[in-house]
Amino acid sequence: MTRAADRPRSILPTLVMLGVGVVFLVPFVWLILSAFETHPTLQLGGGGSLTLHNFSSVLHGAGFVSSLGNSLYLAVGTMVLTTTLGILAGYPLSRYHSTMQVWFIYVLVFLTALPIIALMIPTYDLFVSANLINSKFWTVWFLTATSLPFATWVARSFIDAVPNELEEAAWIDGISRWGSLRQVVLPLIIPGMSVIAVYTFVSAWSNFFIPLILLQNPNEPAAVNIYGYFSQYGVNYGQVAAFALLYALPPVMLYLLVIRWVGSGFALGGAIKG
Repeated sequence: MTRAADRPRSILPTLVMLGVGVVFLVPFVWLILSAFETHPTLQLGGGGSLTLHNFSSVLHGAGFVSSLGNSLYLAVGTMVLTTTLGILAGYPLSRYHSTMQVWFIYVLVFLTALPIIALMIPTYDLFVSANLINSKFWTVWFLTATSLPFATWVARSFIDAVPNELEEAAWIDGISRWGSLRQVVLPLIIPGMSVIAVYTFVSAWSNFFIPLILLQNPNEPAAVNIYGYFSQYGVNYGQVAAFALLYALPPVMLYLLVIRWVGSGFALGGAIKG
């Protein structure tokens, strides 16, 4: 049984977590209420009767559907490229060891922590010189380059957990190294692949600064398009809230889909322990 003197110590962490939860929950509640109110304000509730007019205005607004498509193009393209290249780069780092490997890992960690604003001036100059401004294709490649250090680092860590003996057994059966990567390693690192995929998708989906610099209308994504609801004449809080809720749906759906799919993938991890 818990002694009376220990009860304050056990209650304190719970109260702290409840306080943190409320801090994060209140803005989310305001967002939902404002999206369905006729005259929302910065105050919580009291913005008039409930309505769907805000969602209708956003869906029929200029550029919303196209900007959402641009966001999907950037996010999905970055996710596929980063996940694929991250695994291909992480595999040799895990399986081949050299004296320079440690320094290469240090470089990856440094690039992961490097602020993106430090790269934007030379990148913008390069895009202008090569006439690549307003190109979604090359913007995807730049987003991939910024996400690749983290993806390589994570992929290497998950591949390290796969014993070499499993691949060696496959080689004895006549499977090539490329075949062992596809048939042995990849099924066992599905959770790691999912981490990389979700992280890069959300990062590219919510990225505002890079598309603002490199893309222009009509190729701007939703993260930039929502900025148009803020003007010198004020902010339409209802439409901003409705836009934000619609904008948040694809990442949430991807997360739920991955959780449902990866649930069976974790069972494959038993082969590592066997």
